Parts: sequence; structure tokens; C-alpha cells
Amino acid sequence: MNKSILKSGKIVGFYIAVFLICFGEASLAETVHLKLAHFVPTMHVQHREAFVPFVENVEKLSNGDVQIKIYPGAQLGNPKNMVNNIKKGITDIGFVIPSYVPGIFKRSGVFEMPFVFDDPEHVTRAMYDLFDKYFAEDYEDFKVLWFFSSPLSQVHTVKSPIKTIADFAGMPIRAGGATETTAFRLLGANTVGMDIKEMSISLQKGVVDGVITPYAALKSHKIFDTVKHITEVNFSGTLMVILMNKSKWNQLPTSAKTVIDQAAGQQMGLTASRAFLNEDIENKEAAQKAGIQIHKLTPAEMSQIRGKMSGIYSGWVNSANDKGLPGQEIMDAFLASADKNR
Repeated sequence: MNKSILKSGKIVGFYIAVFLICFGEASLAETVHLKLAHFVPTMHVQHREAFVPFVENVEKLSNGDVQIKIYPGAQLGNPKNMVNNIKKGITDIGFVIPSYVPGIFKRSGVFEMPFVFDDPEHVTRAMYDLFDKYFAEDYEDFKVLWFFSSPLSQVHTVKSPIKTIADFAGMPIRAGGATETTAFRLLGANTVGMDIKEMSISLQKGVVDGVITPYAALKSHKIFDTVKHITEVNFSGTLMVILMNKSKWNQLPTSAKTVIDQAAGQQMGLTASRAFLNEDIENKEAAQKAGIQIHKLTPAEMSQIRGKMSGIYSGWVNSANDKGLPGQEIMDAFLASADKNR
């Protein structure tokens, strides 16, 4: 072959390679714009200490090439429709509470079991321990950014303090998920399913006399000036997750995926859980200083409560089995992981 032709071919190949590298890098450097939606106010600890720092960290790690705009206060979705809004692409990233959308995250319902965990970080460690083997299928339609948990729930009341099990009888009380509803009905309470955003006005108007929620909700959900009594039961934490539209994730350049993964993940989940826990502690101290009465049931009564609620565990297993899931296997792994990660 003619040497001049070979030489010309090499030169042409060289310039093509340079062209592809230059323009390829330029396309990766185009700014990626994403939307992150949640339904809490901007004063909420998760907005201040999780969502905002995450967005800032992603922008920093990407040198400004990935920018995420936060839409707070249910602008792009509430707790009930956030999952569908993420799927539809109304928002790229969203804050989801699995227990608020029953039937979608079927395996994850085991995290609603009472009296298993010590604090929100404990919940988070157990989920990451079990996720790949037992819970990944629940979230296969999404990109999971991070799991975290609320602090443990207590019973907050306005007029009627809960000092004994008998005090639950007939009390109209707000419950978050299906398990809370079932559990406190077993104690005789008249539980009402209600969005967390409705708690404050419902307490003020007397629609309910009590709510089951962590100390952390006292200020962020504006019930601090309404509640007069808190009974510590340490019921359970609420599993929460930040999900991303999977199609949008798949379309991102590798560089964008890398920085998002670096800013998210288990460490972000533990940070978010720790922020919740710190707020819980601060709100309890503030409640005590404000004169809100804090009550503790006797160990004997707490034992009775656990006994009355013991059927919830077997009920969950049977329900999971009916859905074709290995209910007992999931429950056993769940309880073992809680012990291991304590």
C-alpha cells in the first residue's frame, strides 16, 4: 500500500479522535438540571440538613455541571401521590414514605413493626443490611438515592393524658400507617388515618385529641403550642426514602451518576437520620422547658401493650404469604438484622 495513503489515513484518524474527544467531553460538560420535590416546609430539619446539603454537595462535586432545584412544601407532590409523580417525571427526585402508599412497597412494610428499633440510625443500618437480598425488588422501578428514618413515635395529646392502658379507650387519635392504625385500635383507641400535614389543624379543632408522632414533629409540624401531654411508648420509626425516576437516571451521563452516587447512599441516609434524632432530642428538651407533661407507662403496662400487639407480627407474615412473598423469612431476617445492628 502507498505510504502516503497510510500516512494520510493516520492523520485523518488522529483528527477524528481529537474531534470525538473534544466534542464528547463538551457534551458531558453540559449542565444537568434536575428537580427534587418534597412535602415538608423549608424550616423542616430534612430540608435544612439533608436536602439542601445534598444539592450543594452534588453541585460542588460536579463543578456546577449537575444542578438540582428543590421544590418544597408539596409543590410537586404530597405523601400520597409522590410515588406516581416520580414515575411520571413530574419531579425527577422525590421524598417518599413507603407506609403512606400501602401495596406498592410490599416487603418494606415489615419496617412498620413496633418495638424493634432504638433510634432512626438503627432503622437505617438494618435497611441497608437487608436491602440487596430482601427489599431491592420493592424499588426496582426507581433509582434509590438514600434510605433514612424518623425517630421513634410517642403519643401526643391535648386534653386527655395517657397514663395507663385504659386511657387509650375511645380516644380519637391520628395514626400514620396501617400498622399504627391496627396497633392502637388493639389498645381501644379510635384511630384516624391522616396526612401528617393535617395534624396541627386537627388537634386545634378537636377532630382528634392525640397524634402518634416523634418529638421531632412538635415544631416542624406546628403542634408544639397545642400539645399538653406526651406519653413515651417508643413505638417505631418511619422508614423513608429518596427515589429518582429510573428513566431519567439512565439518561444521565456517567459523570453525573458518579457525583450523585457519591453524595447520596448509606452515609447520606445516616446523616439524615442523625439530623432527625438530634431534632427529636432538642424538641423533647424544649417540651419539658415549656411545661408539656411527659408521662411514662410502667414496665408492666408496656409489657401488656407489647402482648396486645404481638399478633401484628404474625399478621404481617400471613399477609405477606398471601401476596406470594416469603413472609416468615423476611420477618426472621428483619428481626435478626435489628439485633445485629443495634
